[in-house]
Amino acid sequence: MEREEHFSKDGFPLLLGLPVDICIFTVTTEKREVDENEIIDKRSLRSLPKRFLEILLVKRLNDPFYQQWALPGGYTKVESESLEKAAKRELKEETNLDAVVTGELDQSNSGVYIEQMKAYYRPDRDPRGYTPTVAYVALVNEKYLQTLRAGGDAGEVKLFRLQLTKDNTLRFESEDETVTVNETELAFDHADIIHDSLKHIQSMILTTTIAKTLLSEEFTIAELHQVISTIAPNLLMSTSNFTRDIVKTKTRDRMLEEVKNSDGTPKKSNQYSARPAQLYRFSESYEPKLSIYPRL
Repeated sequence: MEREEHFSKDGFPLLLGLPVDICIFTVTTEKREVDENEIIDKRSLRSLPKRFLEILLVKRLNDPFYQQWALPGGYTKVESESLEKAAKRELKEETNLDAVVTGELDQSNSGVYIEQMKAYYRPDRDPRGYTPTVAYVALVNEKYLQTLRAGGDAGEVKLFRLQLTKDNTLRFESEDETVTVNETELAFDHADIIHDSLKHIQSMILTTTIAKTLLSEEFTIAELHQVISTIAPNLLMSTSNFTRDIVKTKTRDRMLEEVKNSDGTPKKSNQYSARPAQLYRFSESYEPKLSIYPRL
């Protein structure tokens, strides 16, 4: 959307709409291909499916930054929209995703709950002139991203696997490995926004129970550990230590509850292990008061 020049009766410049940008992260699952001659230790994480942290980007159809990859977003309709409404509308127009803003009473079944993170402004972030933006962020289950479709002023919409190199720069690679983008190739200051958003979801995954949105209702501790490690790779601890601290530490003993069969016996799964592993679910009543994933 192109901006118009507009001034008040007193000659003061008026901003016709404030931009919003939306960071949508997910953890995708890929079935692990096993060589028929390879011996897999069923007790290790190697038997779990591969998981990747991915982010949704769109290819711009307009100047500036024509044909460059960017975050979905756009301008509010100044006469009729709040920032939240604009974020939801732009996300729908450019990617076909329906979203609910965290805290809204109208809770849809979309599973895409976006929350406002922070505002950005520096004089050179937009070559057209003064253009602050407000960033929204979401961490969603991959099942809600099956209906992606580009629209509006987005020519393409695609999920990219997110990699942070040793020098702390971002690299994006499409799932089919046909498109690779470095952070310097993104539009505007979207690399900065993604850096901040990544820190935000890493904090969320370590201090809240948002991991439940990425897992089945029932899961093993190994699956939980893998999801957390995919988003926060600095969580350097073994699955056994993770299990001990999560299940047996008093400050966290109410976070998870064991799943039971109808006869009251522990419900277990051997999908990813030689020995059946106990299934858990997140407790509905637990509210974390400190980091729930120790030893970061």
